[in-house]
Amino acid sequence: MDAPGGPVCPGALCVMSQSHSPSHTTDTAQQSPVTRHAIGPFTFEDGHSNGDAGFEYALTLPPGPSDGLVVVCPSLTGTPAILQDWWHDVGPSHALARYSTLYAHGFTAETTATLDRRRPPTIRDLARGILALVRALDLPQPLFATGGSLGGMIALEVALESGAPTHALVLAAPAVQTAWSAGWNMIQLQALEAAGTPQGFALARAVGMMTYRTEREFETRFGPDAAGRDGRTMSGYLEHHGRKLVARFDPLEYERRVRAMDSHDVGRGRAGWREAMTPHAHRISAVGIVGDALYSAELIEEWTGAVGAAFTAVRSIHGHDAFLLEREQMRRVISEAFERAIQAGVPTR
Repeated sequence: MDAPGGPVCPGALCVMSQSHSPSHTTDTAQQSPVTRHAIGPFTFEDGHSNGDAGFEYALTLPPGPSDGLVVVCPSLTGTPAILQDWWHDVGPSHALARYSTLYAHGFTAETTATLDRRRPPTIRDLARGILALVRALDLPQPLFATGGSLGGMIALEVALESGAPTHALVLAAPAVQTAWSAGWNMIQLQALEAAGTPQGFALARAVGMMTYRTEREFETRFGPDAAGRDGRTMSGYLEHHGRKLVARFDPLEYERRVRAMDSHDVGRGRAGWREAMTPHAHRISAVGIVGDALYSAELIEEWTGAVGAAFTAVRSIHGHDAFLLEREQMRRVISEAFERAIQAGVPTR
């Protein structure tokens, strides 16, 4: 189903909704496990230094010689296991067969324990940590970095911090955190602090879920005229997702990632976001989702247009979460961006 209204992408590629579910699956038994590696001395943006920082990740290698490195960055509640499932479904076949893939998670608990809880690693810190990990593992400079929402922010910083030939595909993320998203994040942080864990964590998740989907989807599924509702309710849906997240994710890591999103500004220390990205626009692609209630397609089209980066709009009833759910559309846009990265040059060590 398509979101209401016309395309917001005049002159840009606009992809229409065709599939809301994966057409093939991944054998999770073959997943690479999460591990950690020392990245050496690391100085965070706030000036705090750690003499022996560590980073958590998973790494998959192709069956034969590797043609280069892909970095997949986490969404707000993404883990290396979830990232592997997603990338194995939407990643180009030649990327999976011929490229090493690094699934980033974040700094180790021992590393973040030395920081002020209200000043956790920024998006740029996370990008620099990933690149420090790449060097520590003696991997080649990334050819391609991607991720959705929080992961899109990190991927954009990875490309800017790494330099050529790293190409970023930014899914449903801004160049600078928005006031709108920061407001929703503040409500989530207050829920975490006021209600405590796990109740506050579940409430924060409920707040987030209301921004990740759309009114149209919820009315279709839970409204008074919903077909086959079978007693399902909006409140039951939110409670279910809260319980699921409480059972599988660390609330402190969730808080750190929410605060990291609020730190996002590619223009900080670079004379502004336009100046920061314009010289590198040929290495940046972005996807906006028509109907996204968190980061609108118009917002993403505006920043890509201002710097000359490639833009694609996708249409989905699912809103922000379309980068996770619209697998057929994601395969297409990822394949096109990956081809552009390959054509631009071969990564160097």
